[in-house]
Amino acid sequence: MPLRVSATIDAPEGAVRRVLIRTDVWTRTARALGADTEVAGDRVGARAPLRTGDVARVRRRPARRRGWTMLPPRSLILRVTVDAHRLPTFDVLAGPVPRCRITLSTASTGNKTLVTVTTPVRGADAPKLRRHLLRVSQLLFGIVTLAAREQLVVVAGAVIENGRVLAARRSSPPELAGKWELPGGKVDPGETDAGALARELAEELGVTVTVGGRVGGDVDLGDNTVLRCYRAEVVAGRPAPNEHDAVQWVDAGGLGAVDWLEPDRQVFPDLRPMLSGLRT
Repeated sequence: MPLRVSATIDAPEGAVRRVLIRTDVWTRTARALGADTEVAGDRVGARAPLRTGDVARVRRRPARRRGWTMLPPRSLILRVTVDAHRLPTFDVLAGPVPRCRITLSTASTGNKTLVTVTTPVRGADAPKLRRHLLRVSQLLFGIVTLAAREQLVVVAGAVIENGRVLAARRSSPPELAGKWELPGGKVDPGETDAGALARELAEELGVTVTVGGRVGGDVDLGDNTVLRCYRAEVVAGRPAPNEHDAVQWVDAGGLGAVDWLEPDRQVFPDLRPMLSGLRT
């Protein structure tokens, strides 16, 4: 019979799923248990997602006082699989608990989310596994609650040159492939909006930019996420589609002819006068 631990998180389901895939959320959970976590594979950014095939090693730190511990002394080795819903599954490969698979599921309950952690148990293993699962789940639920309430900011750059703005065409994920956007990305913890946008445009387009003022207000993307657009000027390099499959320059008259992502369209009332020379 499977063992299940559930809790209701006071955050939308999309926000909860977004943080459950983040490496730093699991690292923070392990630290709260008195352990350190290493995930094999390159990671970019503080909120880098777990990926199928990742192997995580959880090691207990030395206890501060004799007899105190929240984890057994042996390392726990887990293999990660990311399912179709972008939720991680963990296969226990080695460690102080029996080999098993730990799965996560979510269900929306209005503005809240029911999160369930499930693992199969066998008779003799049930008491020990139950204790470990309860400890980990309780701390995980608390950390996920806090992380899912944090506002995630996505920055976009209105890179303007000679009355035209740079558009970039998405190649992924499949539901967005072929759509055009103002290039940019997520703001990592500790970054300013301007710093994050400069970093993202360097990574995506291979250019160095100066970041100017806002273009329009915050655009609500749902799940505690907002889009903020800033004007940007290239000071070194020429834009190339490193992470997109194409780029093009678009003037004010051509904005309507491009198949833009809907959130980007919401800044057009403020962007169009800039391209027409009515505002600088």
